[in-house]
Amino acid sequence: MKRFTATAILGIMLILPVRSAIAAPVDLSIGGTVWYIWWKPAWADAKSSMRVISPAPAAIIMAEDAADFKTGSNAMAGPVISIGFLDRWSIQSVLTMGRIAYRSKGISRDLQMTFAPWDYSPSIKSYNRDVLKWDSDTSIGCAVHRMVKIFAGFKHQGYRYEERMKDLLITANPAWFTRELTDDVRSYGGGLGIGLTFPLATDFYLMMSVSGVVLWSLETIMIRQNKTYIIDPFSGFVLLSMFPRRGRYLSYGGTASLSFAYSIEKINTTLSLGGRYQLLYNSQKYSRNNPLYNEVASNVIDGQYDHFFGITFSAIYTFHIGK
Repeated sequence: MKRFTATAILGIMLILPVRSAIAAPVDLSIGGTVWYIWWKPAWADAKSSMRVISPAPAAIIMAEDAADFKTGSNAMAGPVISIGFLDRWSIQSVLTMGRIAYRSKGISRDLQMTFAPWDYSPSIKSYNRDVLKWDSDTSIGCAVHRMVKIFAGFKHQGYRYEERMKDLLITANPAWFTRELTDDVRSYGGGLGIGLTFPLATDFYLMMSVSGVVLWSLETIMIRQNKTYIIDPFSGFVLLSMFPRRGRYLSYGGTASLSFAYSIEKINTTLSLGGRYQLLYNSQKYSRNNPLYNEVASNVIDGQYDHFFGITFSAIYTFHIGK
């Protein structure tokens, strides 16, 4: 929970000093937002690479290409806080989080890379990944026209999943491989965008926005060594020592949103309903020909896209502070 608390504190630290820094009235808005999202992560094609000490013993690189994960969906929710000042300036912070389950089962094409010739072997692999995902944005905006706003800000998103993998190796000497791990990914960056507001009727508006974003990501794998083992006819039960490195990658892309907003003047509340789509392209240092120098913790996502889209609903209450 520390990362969520830190994100909330950052938003509050940016927003609260504004009132004392200017001798002018402000509009403070608080509320909540709910998304029903579909997420196709960059690792949906189930390609991975990891270092292992095998029973031989020998150090090897295990590369896996398993059955694809289907696009997952669920609700995400969280708070919204914003402050408007000097007629056209505003600062807003949004944080949402939710859980999504992913499953994959089918034939996998595995590759063991050592100093000897590479060895391909098929297997029947089953993955269970239970993901906690979060997304936060803190931005400052300026209304350059009554219908046009430009904004820039800080973005933090990430996820953490618990993985349970079971693998039946189909070789001359069949073996059963089990692995459990935790994968933690944290992404930090910034963005720049533009928002448009079109009045459709009294207190009823169409709102649109587009933005570009760049994120730097760190991936950390934590192996449960006592639950990672292989069973084969010759060696029996053997615990496997796995040494995942810390992964790094760069993501860039854009976000687009469209919503209808209705302002209820009597209770100073605005309701909005719409949709949002985020597309990210991932660049990762990865080479099958030189695996010892890759910046891959587990998931191989170089050249892959991350799709994040869904339906959004929010309710925001606004009150005036000052004369």
